[in-house]
Amino acid sequence: MTIENKLDSAVLKSAKRDDSVDWQALKLESHSELRRRTVEHIRNGTTDLAAGPMLIATTAYTDEARHEQERRVLFRERPILAALTGDLPNPGDTFLFDEVGPPILLTRNKQGEVNAFLNMCTHRAAKLVTECGKKNRMSCKFHGWTFDLDGNLVGRPGEEGFCGINKEDRKLISVPVTEWHGLIFVRAVPGGEPIDVVDHLGEGFAAELAHLELEKARPMKTSRINVEANWKYAMDTYGEGYHFATLHPSSIGALAMSNIMSYSNYGPNHRLGMPRADFLECADTPESEWPPTSYGGLYYIFPNTVINCNTMANGEQFYGLSRLFPLDEVDNATSLLTTYKPGHMAEDADPKLWTDMHDFIHKVVETEDYSVSREGQANMKYAPPGFQPVLGANELALQNIHQHIQALLDADQQ
Repeated sequence: MTIENKLDSAVLKSAKRDDSVDWQALKLESHSELRRRTVEHIRNGTTDLAAGPMLIATTAYTDEARHEQERRVLFRERPILAALTGDLPNPGDTFLFDEVGPPILLTRNKQGEVNAFLNMCTHRAAKLVTECGKKNRMSCKFHGWTFDLDGNLVGRPGEEGFCGINKEDRKLISVPVTEWHGLIFVRAVPGGEPIDVVDHLGEGFAAELAHLELEKARPMKTSRINVEANWKYAMDTYGEGYHFATLHPSSIGALAMSNIMSYSNYGPNHRLGMPRADFLECADTPESEWPPTSYGGLYYIFPNTVINCNTMANGEQFYGLSRLFPLDEVDNATSLLTTYKPGHMAEDADPKLWTDMHDFIHKVVETEDYSVSREGQANMKYAPPGFQPVLGANELALQNIHQHIQALLDADQQ
């Protein structure tokens, strides 16, 4: 029986966690199954494979018109992960999300609910909030129009100058937002249907994310990397372990075996299991002697997010959130990295454990992964006519990503 089958649909769809569910047991069961599959690959010297290789047109990475279509279809018209609960955990907290085009302001109101608005004053469209933090009200620096955490206009200097302009009509412009099991999704276009996260993710994948208890995770460090490559080229580096031994021989390659991967497909989303060094010991012992595992693998949320559920050398767990966003130019992107401490970790644990892990990941991604992205992107400008990059059968996660992106773009043109 799968994790999905063990969770009632109402429990899964509810934004509030059901404490009668043994989430820790579900988490351990899921992580153990992933390790079991991965250890079997280690024993057999195999990896999960697609039916065959797949060719990609270089225009997928270089065409400006396609790039603009991706930004609109994938990042503005569909739900996108904006934050985790821990990024604005308390009433009065605000959070800025500017990465998909229109600046978006998240607020947690006095009732603890999350709102999302276009971050623009409804007087003359000035940016309302420029620094996140705890607030009771938000005042525009231009003329002092003031709004509460639910977007209501509650203060307007020079009231006599706006006769006939109803305050009720000048609320902040809301965009759809939903908070579900620690994940906060927004859709950057005002109006439209509410976001149903479980329908968006699919019940199977939603069940796998639910047991991580992400609503209890707290951010320890965030950093940004400017990427001189198309966002998909950078994103591709997260979807396969084929490159570990060659690109990361003294970093990731020393911690995980290359070209072995357990792949679980959930429509456009997926989950990957890589063979950690400690899994080698399991390959030579019966499963009854294996210790519990906190390794959950890489959870990919289409189109741009990876959650790395992993452990540090001392056994403490961390959640690493990596997100890629396209910028205006087709060959530029921005990458946001945040490392979270899971809620079940001790309150008095040294935060330096997580910040040091963050710095290690940041360095590897920037100096190793994204250096290849930059160079490969530049080479595509000079590739001869007809040249097509190839994704091997062992890069099946990347094949799935590119196929789903193309399908959405094709549907948009019909």
